[in-house]
Amino acid sequence: MKYKVLTLFFCVFLVLYFYLSYLNPEDINFYIGNGRYYTTSVANFVTISFVAGVLISVILGFFSDAGRAISSWRAGKQARRREEFKEALEKARSYELKGEREKAIDYANKLIRSAPDLEDAYLLAADLHLGAKEYDKAREILRLAEANLGKRESVLFKMVRVDLATKDMTRVQKDLKDILSVNESSLRAMGIMRDLHVCNKEWEQALDLEKRLRKHIKTEDETRRYLGIRYEKLKESFDRLEGRGLEAAAKELRDILDEDKRFVPAYILLAEVYKKTGKLNDAARVYGRGYSKTGHIVFLLKMEDLYIARGEPAVILKIYRKILDMAPTNRFIMFLYAKLCLRLEMIDEAMDTLNMLLAAEGEFPGLHRAIAEAHIDRGELESAVEEFRKAFPIEHAYVPFVCSKCQSAKDNWQDFCESCFSWNTITVKQEGLFQEESPELRALYEQDWREQ
Repeated sequence: MKYKVLTLFFCVFLVLYFYLSYLNPEDINFYIGNGRYYTTSVANFVTISFVAGVLISVILGFFSDAGRAISSWRAGKQARRREEFKEALEKARSYELKGEREKAIDYANKLIRSAPDLEDAYLLAADLHLGAKEYDKAREILRLAEANLGKRESVLFKMVRVDLATKDMTRVQKDLKDILSVNESSLRAMGIMRDLHVCNKEWEQALDLEKRLRKHIKTEDETRRYLGIRYEKLKESFDRLEGRGLEAAAKELRDILDEDKRFVPAYILLAEVYKKTGKLNDAARVYGRGYSKTGHIVFLLKMEDLYIARGEPAVILKIYRKILDMAPTNRFIMFLYAKLCLRLEMIDEAMDTLNMLLAAEGEFPGLHRAIAEAHIDRGELESAVEEFRKAFPIEHAYVPFVCSKCQSAKDNWQDFCESCFSWNTITVKQEGLFQEESPELRALYEQDWREQ
């Protein structure tokens, strides 16, 4: 079929040639420069031009096809090479899994020598040295990778790991800046840099990075971290604030609480602001609102200190009794009330409440320790010794706290857990101890809590 088409095309071409010769019998001059020319017929001129165009097209097509063929051959060769290196990497990793670390390192180093452009080989060798705590060798491998490959994000992140392992924070910051110069939107690099600023208490820089991160990460932890950094920035300047500075701080803290009504540290600092300005009633209302919104007993403990310092212990006793009227089955509140009675030397009231708890709740060390202290106040030393025996081992704190995120134990409530770098995660260790939020409890403290 192809030859028939070519034959037909040739016949049509001949007919066209003779037809053009018949229509144009005269000759024409084809000038090539410097007055030189060739004389030929119009039909010959058209035919030669057509054939020349076809030949040029064929030649160009040949070179184009040859170029594509060469590119395809090279791509296939590179693909086969990558596949071979991939198999070699898997073999090196298999040595690592078998525990033959030296063989794995040798294999990775051979790969680096034979394929200096293979990024994964450098990363594997660096990981092997990291696992063996050979930090200088890991750095040497990564510097070689940078020399051969340039600054690459994955290589720089591996260098960050090495520097973190050696606690070289200066180098960590430099590596992170290099990463952000390569990829200014690297969330991982920004997160590590932010955490470094938090460690160094550089709150302004930490806040700037956190604002950038929050545009891309919309999680509860990220929101808490953002509020925590804002809170720390205020807390750091609290001692220096006065006048309008305190008013601005109070407004900022209220804004934080508008974003998260369960952010305990902001309530505590806001109350401190009010106390510093002599607004003790406002401070008390903030504690009350914090308790009604979160159920966190740190607010009850803060109210105890506030009202006792003011010489108004009857107010905090009334608050405890009102809470117990609303939640008569909350044994932990009963225990705190008994402790308050001991603190106020209301020994009989404390002993009655503790005995009620003992009968209803059974035994736990903190309860026996409180009963022992009540016996001491009564001068009943033998009974006190017996209760101390039952309380053994005695915990350091009556109210043990724990981080809900990392489970690290704390002697006292803290606004920030240094073990896991989290804010607003410190709570009471025992479960089921908080008063559930109720409309009646909220109404008790929510009125006029903002400054008028």
